[in-house]
Amino acid sequence: MHVQIWREAYAGLIAPEHLAGLRWQRSAERFRGAAEVGDGEVHRERVAQHVASGALVGIITVGVGRDDDAPTAVELSSLNVLAAHHGTGVATKLVDAALGEQAAYLWVLEGNERAIAFYRKHDFALDGATKWDDRFGVNELRMVRGKPTCSRLLRGS
Repeated sequence: MHVQIWREAYAGLIAPEHLAGLRWQRSAERFRGAAEVGDGEVHRERVAQHVASGALVGIITVGVGRDDDAPTAVELSSLNVLAAHHGTGVATKLVDAALGEQAAYLWVLEGNERAIAFYRKHDFALDGATKWDDRFGVNELRMVRGKPTCSRLLRGS
């Protein structure tokens, strides 16, 4: 599912050879590694399942911010939904379940106007920060929602 989502969502944004080189085995390793968070950090993943078919249709990953200059303690590090389920409310349900109303930040591909519009509907705003992704040769833009009142948002205190 993850590889299919990337190929659907990032066509025209990431070079076709990069998308063609994606393999589900690497995607599975990434998600297994992401679930193995230590040092008391909290990491939340949620998946969405199509009710009628039982098929997985989306995934969200939320956890402690990975950047040294993180504007909030919480990072929404991935949100992916199959194109056939865009506009159905699946992504909103995933955001609500994994993030709620917490202050958070995320990185979105420059030019991904659909994603930027979605995140704006959920109170995220571009803050001017950018970073270059060498792996895919793309620029990413940071979006932030709210500001934390303390550093305990994900640390459970």
